[in-house]
Amino acid sequence: MTHTFRSLFSFVTALLLWICTVPAQADGLHWRYVSLDQATLPPPFVFFNPSDISDDGSVVGFVCDSTCTVTSIGIFKDGKVTLLPGLPSGSLLFSGPINARGTVGFSILDPVTFLGPAALFRNGKVEIIPPQPGESSASVLGLNDNDTAIVESFDANFNSTFVLYSDGKAAPINFPSIIMNPFFGFGGVCKCINNERTIEGIAFNQGIFTDARGFRFNPPKGIAMLLNTFPGDPTETLAWGQAINEGGDVLGYSFVSKPPYHERIGLWDNKGTFHTYFVENVSSNRLLFNDDKLIVITEFFNPPPRVSYFVPEPGVRLNLADLVVNLPVGQDLFLITGLNNQGDMIGVSSGGGNFLLQRLDDEEASSRSFARPVVQKTRAIPPVMAAIQRRLHPQFDKLK
Repeated sequence: MTHTFRSLFSFVTALLLWICTVPAQADGLHWRYVSLDQATLPPPFVFFNPSDISDDGSVVGFVCDSTCTVTSIGIFKDGKVTLLPGLPSGSLLFSGPINARGTVGFSILDPVTFLGPAALFRNGKVEIIPPQPGESSASVLGLNDNDTAIVESFDANFNSTFVLYSDGKAAPINFPSIIMNPFFGFGGVCKCINNERTIEGIAFNQGIFTDARGFRFNPPKGIAMLLNTFPGDPTETLAWGQAINEGGDVLGYSFVSKPPYHERIGLWDNKGTFHTYFVENVSSNRLLFNDDKLIVITEFFNPPPRVSYFVPEPGVRLNLADLVVNLPVGQDLFLITGLNNQGDMIGVSSGGGNFLLQRLDDEEASSRSFARPVVQKTRAIPPVMAAIQRRLHPQFDKLK
């Protein structure tokens, strides 16, 4: 082989490798911004508060009138909100998760006592989840694609019990002794159960900042595992689980409890081995991912500008705002609350603006002209409804 031919061969080989690797990292890493506050609503409703997004891009949320004395639950699609039929009237309705089948979890509250049961809307009908003994209220935290739900049931003193609901039966989850004081999510909907009915969360004995560990648990099989800190860094003493995918991978943090601060973001595989994706020295409060292991780091309470990050592969952290082709002028992406398997997201800005981010492929992102609109005034949820929502999903503030 001549020197010239060898050089040409090396160049072509390198070019082919570049072609195969670079587009794979960049392909589809763009989103279109859609304001959910400007959605078309049926009267008398003026406010739409999203809670989750399904794999087909449908966004579920509760709707209310100007005083939130009249509420319902709707699905946002193609610019407008369509109400779910046959919901009980005269109650305050709060939406929760939605799955690939279109089943929705929600709460039904008395407008005077603000108490009531959890329910599912599936196959066009409302299905009340049987209340636990002494239950005063309940909410659906997580829902898999087989309509199995994790429900948090509260008694009159707001002590909670976690319940697994499936096939018309609701029973408290019988946690093994290694999972003490289980905790799911930090407000709103959690991706804490997969289609194998394996659940994830955080277990702590003395305190969430003392000895907390993530866990993976399959209640039907009785198989449980604590998820430990990254063994390569002894300064990391806390490990929190945040979400689980269909492969059984658990997304979470291995992090330190004392300064100097850092947090290690990654996945625990089925053997409990932690795989690092990114290490940062600032504190986020929420992680999301999907079955393709695309990670979103979100809810930073450090000084503005408020940001969220996208992690497409280990070692790569991208500012999500830089990837949105028409992000409105002055808008931020403070908190991402939902991520589906297509890469679509929902979230809320630090100013309270609700949005949808629709994932684009490279051709869509490059072939169209996207204007950057001015942020329009958002509709603030009435204080009483915000208080009820906080009670149902208490963790909305800075945690770490």
